[in-house]
Amino acid sequence: MKFRIGDRVGFLDDKGGGKITKIVDENIVHVEIEDGFEIPVVISNLILTSSRDHYESAEHSNDVDAQVYKSDSDENVTPLYSSADKTDLPKDGVYFFIIPENQEKPLAGNLMLYLANNTDYQLLFSLFTNESGNFYGFDLGYVEPMSKIYLDTIERSKIENWVNALVQVNFFKEGKATILQPLSQTIDFKPVKTYKEDAFKLNKMTGCKAIMVQLGLVKDQIFNPYALKDKSSENLDLLKEKISMERNIESKKQKVESSILDKHRIDDKVAEVDLHINKLVDDFTNLEPKDLIDIQIDYFMKCLDQAQKERYRKIIFIHGIGDGVLKNEIHKHLKKTDGVQYYDAPYNRYGMGATEVLFYRNK
Repeated sequence: MKFRIGDRVGFLDDKGGGKITKIVDENIVHVEIEDGFEIPVVISNLILTSSRDHYESAEHSNDVDAQVYKSDSDENVTPLYSSADKTDLPKDGVYFFIIPENQEKPLAGNLMLYLANNTDYQLLFSLFTNESGNFYGFDLGYVEPMSKIYLDTIERSKIENWVNALVQVNFFKEGKATILQPLSQTIDFKPVKTYKEDAFKLNKMTGCKAIMVQLGLVKDQIFNPYALKDKSSENLDLLKEKISMERNIESKKQKVESSILDKHRIDDKVAEVDLHINKLVDDFTNLEPKDLIDIQIDYFMKCLDQAQKERYRKIIFIHGIGDGVLKNEIHKHLKKTDGVQYYDAPYNRYGMGATEVLFYRNK
């Protein structure tokens, strides 16, 4: 069972319990017991007694009955930083932030994750992590205007699960308002950035060093009621024809490419190939895990063969950390391939998620 900060738990092998105050890793949490002390506890020894989320009745006015949603996690919602420098402020919209716990040494320690509401609308959001192409419900909640909500603190090695995580948002403003369409957007970023110190920039919304991912802007979500009018079959046929023409043009462009490695080349006879599934296919939500691996291995084989034909000196395959299946399959094939040597790619640039292949017969 996945616990969250603020959950109240009981101990299975002892009396008593307390409130979870920190998630150390997937096996250990800190629990604040009745006397105020925090103790580390193995997750398998806990049982959930009360979720951090609950409903409370609001006070009633003389002529209006109302009920508002509240949560123990209200303490996790904080106002956005108000920068004195008003130039180049981020545009009104929804953002995801990766903030290092250690601001002096961003590459040391854990990473804190936040969802930011840089709008004058109230947000109701749901969040799903992406693990090996499968989505898992992680959290839902409410964020006030010009505020951010704390989501989680993770080890740097767990950042892979947040690549292409899905955020869905509904916008609300009391009284007269411009209606915004619901936002559904994946969190698109390269995990290797979290291993580069210069990727953490001082941000005017957080007031600290962070990696910022834009999820959606208010101007792009404005609702157009005329777009809902029924389109004639003729217009639909024209739309289909246009899509078909664009696909044919794209297909022809791909055919005239002299090499599959052209778009991956980073130096003379050196290539860098990102094997994350979202870089290889546009939509993988309906694919099984085995299909995902097959697609990644097939692309790896094509790139490796082409690199040998073109007498490349070096090629780096970014496979991520995950559960190690893709990395093991790559290494298994490289062991049987003549004329290559392979190593873990430089840690300071790729972390533990890439393999460097040298073609020593081409030297």
